[in-house]
Amino acid sequence: MKPATFFITGTSGSGKSTLVDYFKKELSFAAVHDFDEGGVPEGADEIWRRMRTNEWLEKARTYQQNGKTTIICGVSVPEEVKNSSAYKQTLDVHYGFIHIDEIEIRKRLEKRGWKVKLVDDNVTWAQHLEKYVKAEQEHFIVDGVKNKPHQVAEKFIDWIVRETVG
Repeated sequence: MKPATFFITGTSGSGKSTLVDYFKKELSFAAVHDFDEGGVPEGADEIWRRMRTNEWLEKARTYQQNGKTTIICGVSVPEEVKNSSAYKQTLDVHYGFIHIDEIEIRKRLEKRGWKVKLVDDNVTWAQHLEKYVKAEQEHFIVDGVKNKPHQVAEKFIDWIVRETVG
């Protein structure tokens, strides 16, 4: 098995945090984390996200030295990962994306009580984020609307196993 680093991303409400428990249960060879572990400061922005990305990459390097794969579930942007000072090609970074369409984004975020402007921003963000992920050679996309959470998890687990064992 070859240790690798996986960033599973998507817009707010796509189901990223839900995957953490599935991955921890099924992927004993991996260190699995929620990107937002330890809390998110009020007014968190791109600067905070870049700093947190760098911290996760530093941890991934340590995990790799110990023969472990790293999986981070949260809002991660491929360009920010690659431009991080802690990024190294040897980390063998892969990007997963949970796709949910505009109707589902609106439904899920409105159910959380989000204001219209913030929901609109997240619809736009989801489209941009998916484009960034698709531009990466090592990517995998799962439909989070057509698949139930356990099916989304199974698809990602199969992909992660293929990428680390094969």
